[in-house]
Amino acid sequence: MRRSLALASAVCLLAVTACDSSSESSAGSIETVEELTEEGLVGLALIHRGFEGGDPETDQVLVFHDPDTGAPLQRIELPDGAVDPMAPDVPVHGRFSDDWRYFAFVTDEPGAVHLARLIDPEEAEDAEVEGFTYQPIETITSAQNETLSQPLIHGERLWYVSGSGNGQPPQVLSVPLDAPNGTPNQEGSLALGEGQRPSDWALTPDGSLHIRNSVPTQQVAGGEGNLVVRSTNGTVVNATLTTNGEQWQTFDDATVWGGDNALLRPDGGGGGQTPNGAFLLSIQAQGFSTTRLLAEEDSPVVQFAPSQERDAVLLQTEQAWFRVDLKEGEVEETEELFPRYHDASMDGWPLVVRWAQEPPADPSEEPSQGPDAQNNP
Repeated sequence: MRRSLALASAVCLLAVTACDSSSESSAGSIETVEELTEEGLVGLALIHRGFEGGDPETDQVLVFHDPDTGAPLQRIELPDGAVDPMAPDVPVHGRFSDDWRYFAFVTDEPGAVHLARLIDPEEAEDAEVEGFTYQPIETITSAQNETLSQPLIHGERLWYVSGSGNGQPPQVLSVPLDAPNGTPNQEGSLALGEGQRPSDWALTPDGSLHIRNSVPTQQVAGGEGNLVVRSTNGTVVNATLTTNGEQWQTFDDATVWGGDNALLRPDGGGGGQTPNGAFLLSIQAQGFSTTRLLAEEDSPVVQFAPSQERDAVLLQTEQAWFRVDLKEGEVEETEELFPRYHDASMDGWPLVVRWAQEPPADPSEEPSQGPDAQNNP
């Protein structure tokens, strides 16, 4: 028994929350992926890199936590080294399929994008690992002088970046989940900016590709402060707000809020004291408005997980997790939930993936079920 059983006690102790034995027993009764996806994958999903002093590169686990108490409800092991063990910002929110059955990651040596499938405990190749795991099933290998990076899953497609490093803009490509080694679609080029750095990019909730340096800025008047945004297909993706001498920006490598709304955190690049909390931005026909969140806390918001309907959001500061309930963009209630979790990564806390409020849809009702589907049209 290498890791899975040690996780529950480590999470409980480090989060200073009590583990609910009923949650553990109900999770233990689930034996198949079908059962797991039908009822067991709900909660605040976090990727922990290292436990109880464990290796942050090899001890990587996806954990679903009760969003009210923080208690661990279900855990799934990731392939060793699937997530950069020390990077503070990794877009893990896009690495998993909507139904949690697939997980994408990249390796440098050899350079490749890997697609892993959620498997039953009895299928695990490592005898020391107990419980559910993600096992690599497909690999997109790089050509000579090619670098593959930034895999994301959206709907039925796997997206990634291909670069040559020869002064040419990297290309954003996509392939079907059920045929990842087929000829990829060329979705766009990442324009090179200062120092030949490729543009940042993101996918909007509807799956539109947003390439930051290729989208013109828009100055928005009619609010308190100076606001500049970049939008794609009606969705604000990048925003910079300067107010009261402070600069606030959208979170890099995080979920795009969607529509005319965005969550902003302090820029932190001025060398002075970083302001606390976050801003919820809303753009209207006559300008924009902002709502300050967790301004009374001792640190800025470092991670967030919105509800699917965007009527609530879970926010993590450097000390704790909070829930903010919203109605038409206005704050209704704010509640402190539980202390933030610890892990062995550079920042010392797990990466947020998603706040899953309902079990995923039954994949048998979808037209494609991924790489292991049979007789797909």
